[in-house]
Amino acid sequence: MKGNTISDPLFQKKALFLSQIAVFLILNACTLFETTGSYTEPLPQVQGIENLFNVPGQIVTDSQIHSIQFHRGGNSSNAPIIELNSNQRLNLLFEVLQFESRQFSVHISHHNPDWSRSSIGRESYIDGLFTVYMDAGRVSSVRQPQYRQYGFEFPNDDLRILKSGNYMLSVEDADTGYLVMALPFFVTENQGSITSSVEQLITPRQNLRSTHRPVSRYRLPDFVDQPQFDLEFYFVQNRFWGRSEKASELDFSSPEEVHYEMDRNSPFIGDYEFLELNLSDLTQRNPQVLEFIPAEVPPKVILFDDVSGFSASGRLTGAGNFGRPVMSLNAQYANAQFTFDANLNPDEDLEIYLTGDFNNWAIQSANRLIYNEESDRWHTSKILKEGMYRYKYVVMENSRVDDLFFDDLFTNTRQEYHTFVYMRDSREFYYRLLQFNHFFSN
Repeated sequence: MKGNTISDPLFQKKALFLSQIAVFLILNACTLFETTGSYTEPLPQVQGIENLFNVPGQIVTDSQIHSIQFHRGGNSSNAPIIELNSNQRLNLLFEVLQFESRQFSVHISHHNPDWSRSSIGRESYIDGLFTVYMDAGRVSSVRQPQYRQYGFEFPNDDLRILKSGNYMLSVEDADTGYLVMALPFFVTENQGSITSSVEQLITPRQNLRSTHRPVSRYRLPDFVDQPQFDLEFYFVQNRFWGRSEKASELDFSSPEEVHYEMDRNSPFIGDYEFLELNLSDLTQRNPQVLEFIPAEVPPKVILFDDVSGFSASGRLTGAGNFGRPVMSLNAQYANAQFTFDANLNPDEDLEIYLTGDFNNWAIQSANRLIYNEESDRWHTSKILKEGMYRYKYVVMENSRVDDLFFDDLFTNTRQEYHTFVYMRDSREFYYRLLQFNHFFSN
């Protein structure tokens, strides 16, 4: 991705901070940093890798932040997409495993389709305050551990959005100025209309996997005069915004619509799999829980083994980007212990990581699996709240994520898709997001 030069002092400060973090991140560091006072040191991220799930700049750096929810209001399964100049709102919720109140500030930035920073100034896309402060949060009823829940809803009277396009929501610790999370969202103009479908390609197969080729038709709004020059089209599978694919096969023969689709040589995997974790019950009454140890803080939950090639969850539908933790202040956290029978020689030059909607689909050093010779299993842990989650075990090889390495073959899985239509604004020099569509494979 090509990035623009950023002259904004606030963004220079964040860039300097992130560069300082990178110096201290060690790939093999598998433990969380300690909490000091009211600020928690950043959670290590694995650097310099390809095929990530997230967009450039999307990150959660604070190890004490959990149970993030970021979606269009009304349903936690909604994608973070709203219509410009409408009553639709985006809701951000997250929890910090600390009793003490912290002050967080929020601001947004406008981006191009490739998530490089757009060239327009803030005053062009924001009406109101450039920085807004969140409330003091609400304290949980449970202890061991006790936590505080923070929420923010926008656009609002203090923060109004004037342009469509790709955006990044950034949350900082107001006392230190450190960035604690950055999450992408989208603002569309609802101009024109899209109809979409998915072609399933039985042959040829890609590495013995079935493949999908989404196709769409975009009915043009009246103001688009030169679609072949002004429009760009993208597809995204399973809300992995960092893996958006630009449509390369375009048909402009009709004056009223554009037919666009994926390159036949670069389709999506049609049987992409997730593992499902149901932690609605932390005790051994839960069929996924082998042992529950309530005396520890947080309580320890030892899960039954996952086995490579035998754990697929079938036809899961879209469950949101961040899972479905129970957002009640009565719900409890636990230290979930994952055990994986990888059927893999530990001497091979491969690294295995746990990733899922519970950690923003990030590749983090803290969630790298460690081989135990006595049990002949791979182990890691993750602090999770009661709820429902999707996750995967992925392999890192030659600085590239292989998220298909442990998948079952020929599993019948339903895939979720989004398509986006952008227009280059030649007068104001930014990308407008004219329309999107949300659809599923059969």
